Amino acid sequence: MRNYFKKFIIMFVMAVMLVFGASISAFADDSYVVGTANLNNTVENSAKVGDILKNPEKGWKRYDDSNNKFIYKGSGWRKDNNSNTYNAGHHYCSIPSSVTFKFFGSNFRFIAHRYKNINNYYSDHVYIKIDGIECGDFSEQINGEIYQLLLYQNNSLTKGIHTVELYTTNLGLNFDAIDINNDGYLIDSNESISLDKSTMNLNVGNSEQLTAITTPSAVGVTWTVSDPSIATIEVDPTNGKITKINALKEGTCTITATTNDEYKLSASCTINVTKKTEPIPTPDPQPTDTDYITNIAHAKGTNTNNPGGEVTIIFHGSSDTTLSLVKTTDVKDVWIGDNFTYTLVITNTGTKTAKAIVVNDPAPNHIDFNVSGVTTTQGTVDSSSTSKNIIVNVGDILPGGTVTIKIPSTVIA
Repeated sequence: MRNYFKKFIIMFVMAVMLVFGASISAFADDSYVVGTANLNNTVENSAKVGDILKNPEKGWKRYDDSNNKFIYKGSGWRKDNNSNTYNAGHHYCSIPSSVTFKFFGSNFRFIAHRYKNINNYYSDHVYIKIDGIECGDFSEQINGEIYQLLLYQNNSLTKGIHTVELYTTNLGLNFDAIDINNDGYLIDSNESISLDKSTMNLNVGNSEQLTAITTPSAVGVTWTVSDPSIATIEVDPTNGKITKINALKEGTCTITATTNDEYKLSASCTINVTKKTEPIPTPDPQPTDTDYITNIAHAKGTNTNNPGGEVTIIFHGSSDTTLSLVKTTDVKDVWIGDNFTYTLVITNTGTKTAKAIVVNDPAPNHIDFNVSGVTTTQGTVDSSSTSKNIIVNVGDILPGGTVTIKIPSTVIA
């Protein structure tokens, strides 16, 4: 029983050790070291160019030269094991060469050693290029030999993704480590994301496609919109890198695509949404006298103004070219003193709304209008109407709409 218990304890301890080891392997990340103290034990960062900085300060983390995200260019690069360098090793090259890396963050520091010997291995000028822009140079030569030296730092970059290149044009270069601000990280130089448009101008109600391009192509993306009240996205279910932007209301927002991997690279497009403006229609020409319709009424008996003849009634109704205007009377023959009614039927035959229609009818000789008896199926009779002139404020007539106006009239001598 005692042996069984002892064997059980040994197996249990071994199991715990295996589990603990598995946990370390699964979750620990030894690709960088986080700073825990400042140089000279100060409260704030105190390291400056020219200081020996053997460990990253607070708020920084250090990546060693052996990290596979550093790209060494040139045929002469070698890895040297040296206990004086950070993590007991560094890269160096004795001919013109360069090292490139990509990182997310706003600050970085370059750590290396410098010295001058009879062979003059290292260049007296190391040039720095950030995001394709030359940012000056520094010397690696000095009498004697100093290791883990802070040779360059930049604390004024915009927080984001940056590409850095250190290179020489004569002699060589050595590279020990870099420090990056705590919330930053190295990025695989071969990975990238971009959008096929950086800006998009849309009218309210319109849509347009936006596509993300990633390297490697297998990396997926997640889409976000800064203000979904201005524009929305419906991602293509068969290809998550294509999205359709739908403009909802006036304003500006940002659509962002972010990679679904450890680097979380992102690219954005600015969406400008404006209200669609309708073209101002060209006014139709006013009708000529030939556009007016003529109806004829006959006067019977003696007519001192026109004895025994015909009375011609010309009704001048002003109509838009998209309107038809038909005028009729309810009699063929009338005597002086007889009453009759004539009717105006106005129809909108066009495809657009006719705006602010006004009918203005002057009475001819021998005719008086009965203002109080005028009726209209739409609008109102203007208060300035008289027995010699009827004005009806019809208003708007929709396409296919019809308005009927009836005017009681009397034949006078």
